[in-house]
Amino acid sequence: MSFNPAHLPKFYKAIVAFVACLLIAMISKQANADAKRIITLGGPVTEIVYALEAGDKIVATDTTSKYPAEVLGLPKVGYMRQLSAEGLLSLKPDLILALEGSGPSHVLETIQAAGIKVVEIPELVNTKSIVTGIDLIAAQTNKQALGKSLSTAISTQLQKQHTKIKDLPEKPSVLFLLNTGHGGPMTAGKNTAIDTIITYSGGKNIASDLESFKPLASEYILGNNPDYILMSDRFLANSGGLKALAKDPLLGKLSAVQNGRIVTLDGTLLFGLGPRTIDAVETLSSQIKKQKP
Repeated sequence: MSFNPAHLPKFYKAIVAFVACLLIAMISKQANADAKRIITLGGPVTEIVYALEAGDKIVATDTTSKYPAEVLGLPKVGYMRQLSAEGLLSLKPDLILALEGSGPSHVLETIQAAGIKVVEIPELVNTKSIVTGIDLIAAQTNKQALGKSLSTAISTQLQKQHTKIKDLPEKPSVLFLLNTGHGGPMTAGKNTAIDTIITYSGGKNIASDLESFKPLASEYILGNNPDYILMSDRFLANSGGLKALAKDPLLGKLSAVQNGRIVTLDGTLLFGLGPRTIDAVETLSSQIKKQKP
């Protein structure tokens, strides 16, 4: 084969491109490997980091991070949507994993301007986003193999559950209620983890015509009159239990309250999918089956 000098530019370009890609990959890997002080914002993000066996790198979390038990002894940087740059910087993190919606945005921009890496994790509301979220977190903690195993396990579990419930002749209606402490209750519509949990448990989210979290008018609640009401354990306890709900001028009118069809889940399971999502689905499903309308 004869040598053609005209091929040299293309050859050199290919070599340069290959070396550049290799350097970028090496720099990226080194940057991630150097992340020894991580702050996690958002309970589901924190749980995933622990599930990927990188919890020892977490130096602080936000107040929504309450699982596993190890996080309870860690410093808290406040509520994930009400952060301060000073509080975050004082902990000297080299990586912040922030669930979408963390902020305010100008605070995280300040953190990035200070040279600290901030990676936003999409809201974990369905099977696709949980896989994406795990992959992102696994890449940032150099736990790609564990990440792939975890996302595959969760996807497989949810697919099996979907197969179980997809042909149910009747799906009872479920209304999630959240007491924010400001005015009337709120509910969770489509594009929320709660909607996904209700659906996979074999129920029908009565608020699926709404988007995300919305405050509820009394007319909406009474007009829909769900078969079940879903609450967090904490909300039910703070409300005084079933007897107190029965005396509530609004909720006491619902057949679900009158017949004791209140189903509950740990609040840490409700606001983002994660390693324990299948536990939430199976727990809710079993409660619905036990209390058939």
